[in-house]
Amino acid sequence: MDTVDVMIPVWRPDGRLEKCVEMLLKQSYPIRSITLILSVEENEEDGWVERTGSRFKGVPGIAITKIKKQDFNHGGTRHRWASERDGDILLFMVQDAVPADRKMLEHLVEALKEPESAVAYGRHIPDGRCGPVETFTRYFTYPPAGRVKRRQDMEQYGIDGCFTSNVCAAYRRDWYEKVGGFEQRILLSEDSVFAARALTQGASAIYAADARVVHSHRFSYKMQWRRNFDIGVVHKKYDSIFGGMAPTKRGARLIKETAGYLMRHGEAACIPRLFSVSIVKAGAYIAGKHYRNIPKFLVKRWTLDKVYWEET
Repeated sequence: MDTVDVMIPVWRPDGRLEKCVEMLLKQSYPIRSITLILSVEENEEDGWVERTGSRFKGVPGIAITKIKKQDFNHGGTRHRWASERDGDILLFMVQDAVPADRKMLEHLVEALKEPESAVAYGRHIPDGRCGPVETFTRYFTYPPAGRVKRRQDMEQYGIDGCFTSNVCAAYRRDWYEKVGGFEQRILLSEDSVFAARALTQGASAIYAADARVVHSHRFSYKMQWRRNFDIGVVHKKYDSIFGGMAPTKRGARLIKETAGYLMRHGEAACIPRLFSVSIVKAGAYIAGKHYRNIPKFLVKRWTLDKVYWEET
């Protein structure tokens, strides 16, 4: 039986972290270890670090590591943890994603049984905190049917052909090492960059729809801008990967299908939000793609990770 190690980055968690860990410990497929990596700010005053540490202290199989918040990086922090583990499968989760049932991990491990399978990621189910627009976006991005992605999918479907999500994703160690792991200094999308490189080397990436986690957001316009700005930056910085991918009409299809969903469910009043959110996302992404032409002070205002730009 393959050994599984789990890593969860943590910063100011709510009650979902405890639920996430609780469900991980109940999985039908055994987990060898769970590491919580706490990003600690210099002047923590609300005691969340101590509360989190005391909650999980002494729980078998759970280790807690603390790092400075400014040292956290989406790719680098995960890669450093992975390089210190010898498990057959590396499972990455986030603190607000809760396994929907006891078989989530079992489905991910099953998806990785083929030697060419490098990564398998799960389906995100809305948790009721988000509105109708965000709810349908989750169903659109994470449909009920699973999918196997290969190199030709990047050519046909563009970026969607290599999309994966470290909200809930399991990696075969042999492929993780063969590809070289995650980028150690990247704004975000370390998962999709890895997947694209794996696919070009003959691997497959699996969307395991039966491996479900409850996870969704209702981002503010400011947060939507910052996230999509950073995505645009990453796609520009990794133009050798993403630049050659065929353009798709996926964004337009998402807007059209979301509008139809809202009309069918009596939520027509949400259509203005649909269009405004779409405009923010598109504008931010385009701005990110042109970050080199934007003053540094604006880049630092629009990004989610100011530390990244201070060192750039």
